Amino acid sequence: MDYNKKTKEKKTIASVIKAIEVIEYIAYSEKEVGVTEISNGLNYGVSATYHLLNTLKECNIIVQNDRTKKYSLGLKLWQIGMLAYGQNHISVTLKPYLKKLKDLTGETANLTIMDDNQIVYIAQEESNKLVKMFTTTGATAPLHCTAGGKVLLAYKPEDIRNSILDKIELTKYTENTIVNKEELIKELEETRKNGYAFDNEERELGVSCIGGPVFDLNNDAIACITISGPTARFTEENKKKWIDIVMQVLEEATNYLKTIN
Repeated sequence: MDYNKKTKEKKTIASVIKAIEVIEYIAYSEKEVGVTEISNGLNYGVSATYHLLNTLKECNIIVQNDRTKKYSLGLKLWQIGMLAYGQNHISVTLKPYLKKLKDLTGETANLTIMDDNQIVYIAQEESNKLVKMFTTTGATAPLHCTAGGKVLLAYKPEDIRNSILDKIELTKYTENTIVNKEELIKELEETRKNGYAFDNEERELGVSCIGGPVFDLNNDAIACITISGPTARFTEENKKKWIDIVMQVLEEATNYLKTIN
């Protein structure tokens, strides 16, 4: 993640930004990584990267494999993450509505927000079915090819929405991914009109999703609740039934959120 553009006019500490970028690089790696790989990936000097890693290791933020000398995240970050989750008003408050949605549809229910022009999964109720959709809490995904992303984009003011669309890359993940800006805007307008959005195998083949917005006191769409699962179960009959259920749960969640703010 590039923080430099965000912080041009702010007083920041470069070494802290670099340390965070190192943490994120390790976090998004599928396996433990070495100093050279991190250095090359972030375009940092090997020596500077080594010192950053040593500092993070000293703070128990990362751990080093004694055999391979490579790095992975430490339990300290997990502890901090759990504290962050506990302080996250939205994820804790709306968790019961995810469970209700999962129980009513049988599919995995997710809570997402927009952060840095992508969606972040901040809570989830996993389906009990053997074949299901599973996304790790804390994972991110693009805006243009996910139901959550479309919903959160659709409810942004037009100037902000267009600014975001100018910045993001409309990467093609499947044959169903919308990569034309005008076509995407048309779908976003339809999403706002209907109050819900679909992901019809646009991010991953075999996976479909339905989602809609949760509003705060100012009627801003601050989060999105979705259900997702194997496309085979997202028949026209089920989608019609599930849309009504999703909309009902969204209304209940919004009403409750407004009573406690």
